[in-house]
Amino acid sequence: MITIKKILVPIDLSSVSVPAIGYASSLAKDHHAEVILCHVIHPESFKEHFAGGYGEAVAFPLETPMNVRHETSVENIFESKNQLVLRFLEQTMQPDLRNAVKIRTLVKLGKVVEEIIAAAKEEQCDLIVMTSRGSSLRRLFGGSITERVVRNAPCPVLSMQPSAEIRTEKDERLQIKLIDQWAA
Repeated sequence: MITIKKILVPIDLSSVSVPAIGYASSLAKDHHAEVILCHVIHPESFKEHFAGGYGEAVAFPLETPMNVRHETSVENIFESKNQLVLRFLEQTMQPDLRNAVKIRTLVKLGKVVEEIIAAAKEEQCDLIVMTSRGSSLRRLFGGSITERVVRNAPCPVLSMQPSAEIRTEKDERLQIKLIDQWAA
């Protein structure tokens, strides 16, 4: 029998991530496992926080002197992203399934593929469940994020298309509501 205790679900806060969250949560419920939602902030996006690229999400004003230390501000950015992940989960997943599974969030800074792989290792995950966007242009230039995770992951990776039909024991489609505000 396969033991699944921790399932990592990389998310980008778009509706494309929702089927992976639902599938992983359903598996976690059946195996009494924990789901870890991992959102990676790319360094360029992080720099935009400090340049004012996120409007109200800016942790400190642009007039702040360069010699002032910003640990609190950096922490605020991570906490803000964590809250965004929780709100995303709350608005895209049915409460009964969300409440039936232990779900934890993880926000990391770095290159997306490297941080997903590192998170899977650090958390000792038994499975990664992620949705593939399937961009043929990305494959031309080194492969999609999903493809690179599959090649380098320390555990099995379940890759699914955003439009995949997910069926339950009762042969009903798993109900995961998509909220337009989260569309990529």
